[in-house]
Amino acid sequence: MDLLQQRILEIALQLPGYLGYEAKERRRDMDKYTRGQLAQKYGEMDTYLARVQKKAPLENIVDLENLDQKLQRLIARLNTALTGYAGWFDAAQIVEDDIDALTQFDAALANGVPQLKSALDQIAAALKANAGVDDAISACAELLDNLNARFDKREQFLATGKKPSPSILPPRQPDASPLGALEAKKQPSVEIAALANLKLNDAVSFGSSDYIVAGKITYSVASGSFWAFLLQDGGKKLWLRVGPGDEITTCQEVNLGVPSPLPETLTHDNQTFARADRGEAKVTVEGAGGVERGSVEYARYRADAGNRLWLEDFGTETRVMAGQVVGADELKTYRR
Repeated sequence: MDLLQQRILEIALQLPGYLGYEAKERRRDMDKYTRGQLAQKYGEMDTYLARVQKKAPLENIVDLENLDQKLQRLIARLNTALTGYAGWFDAAQIVEDDIDALTQFDAALANGVPQLKSALDQIAAALKANAGVDDAISACAELLDNLNARFDKREQFLATGKKPSPSILPPRQPDASPLGALEAKKQPSVEIAALANLKLNDAVSFGSSDYIVAGKITYSVASGSFWAFLLQDGGKKLWLRVGPGDEITTCQEVNLGVPSPLPETLTHDNQTFARADRGEAKVTVEGAGGVERGSVEYARYRADAGNRLWLEDFGTETRVMAGQVVGADELKTYRR
């Protein structure tokens, strides 16, 4: 059982019918958290797809953009699906079979992440070999259609408060072997680990510019850490964000009015961004003035073609960054 499926099981165990929570708000919170975890994982696949798109020839761009639209639709629905849910959350009695049904839906969607990764690997390999590209793209499109259909059934279940017939439930997955606990936990990629270890005054080349690392922010959350580096080339500044996951983004600070509470979508530079995740992190900030520690509330928004928005509230200072996902091979680092 992978980490995502384990989290889904942990959430199910906290729902009514297992530990006796009866408040519909509690059920809504647990469902929203589960969808957030799923959206984050599929967001990482969207980042992978964006990298594949950048290296694809022109004749495949339209088909790959269609894949991106299907994936973006799934991610947006995972992030915003709470509106309209009624029957299941408002039901007076939720029994264990109901929880099992919802958990099966979520487990099936979680299983879709490695399936999508494999499909994207096939596309990347086909593009490199210049053979079988159409078949690989078609297989990926079919998988994404299937995932969106699974989510349709999940929404139907939650909206009506009725268990669907067994024929429309996703197939129950066999239990994973407990021997998986003996395997090493997944480690960050070599590229991510190398970037995370950048220090002040190291150098980074990107595009046609050579930058010096002038600042580093380490964000610590329950699932691990991610980083932001302030890069300077004379008077020119660029932020390099590393993580969460294997995502690497170059960003600039922008002026953008943000309403409170944070909306599910934002518009910037004629693009619509869907919220991918939000949370609170402990931060360690290193710069010319020394080292300081504190906390930040953050939210990350996604748009097509790997575009990103970051919103951060440090208490006395709010900052918005807009940027673009890049590949590790676009960066070169030089240690002091």
